Amino acid sequence: MRGRDTYAGVWHDDGHRQLGLSRGGPIAVQAVERGFLTLVPATRGLAKEASLPDLKGRHGKRPCRAQLMHALIAGRTAVGERVWDIQRLLDWVLKRSDVDPSRVIMTGNSGGGVLTVHTAAIDDRITVAVPSCSFTSFTSETGYIFHCDCCLIPRVQSELGDFSDIGGLIAPRALLAVNGKKDTLHYFSDVEKAMAHVSKIYRATGDTHPFKHEWGEEGHQFYPEIMWPFIKKWTQK
Repeated sequence: MRGRDTYAGVWHDDGHRQLGLSRGGPIAVQAVERGFLTLVPATRGLAKEASLPDLKGRHGKRPCRAQLMHALIAGRTAVGERVWDIQRLLDWVLKRSDVDPSRVIMTGNSGGGVLTVHTAAIDDRITVAVPSCSFTSFTSETGYIFHCDCCLIPRVQSELGDFSDIGGLIAPRALLAVNGKKDTLHYFSDVEKAMAHVSKIYRATGDTHPFKHEWGEEGHQFYPEIMWPFIKKWTQK
């Protein structure tokens, strides 16, 4: 989909279209209406077009878990494959003459938000990252795992750190983390603690302004009314 201006936007959804998009979206259409060149990737293990069949229901009829199992036996991770896919899309879109490489935005809700954090953490071509209802610690203080298995990485806490440490790698680029007050998948106190850690990382760069954390009033969904003002601020020239 294409708008009028020379912006690039990689807009990612996690496959949970009824849960994540319909209440606060469609975000991609809103992006086009605002003049963004917009990509909506078909995500491995989540979009029907890019999923492995779960033959005989071995993985609970969950294509995302089927992708994870196939990735693991090949020595990869599901989220790693998805990050690779996004990077190849960036390779392609940034060759276009009508794309401004200084204004590349990525967002996603739920698993799409997890992918947004991982991609922006290792690829500085993402200039504005907006993870929605996804960015918190990997586990609660009592050990509860917040994210789906297809979003996890073996040995991540012992060798790389918390999810907030990974998200901190986005600094000093613009990062807006949005969570829902009624989102029962994530705990308020753990989200607040993780976001305080990210803020500390941004302070270490000398500028906290590019980082912002906001709470939406509802549940597990996009919050356009929070996202768009931040995106506008950090893409204006």
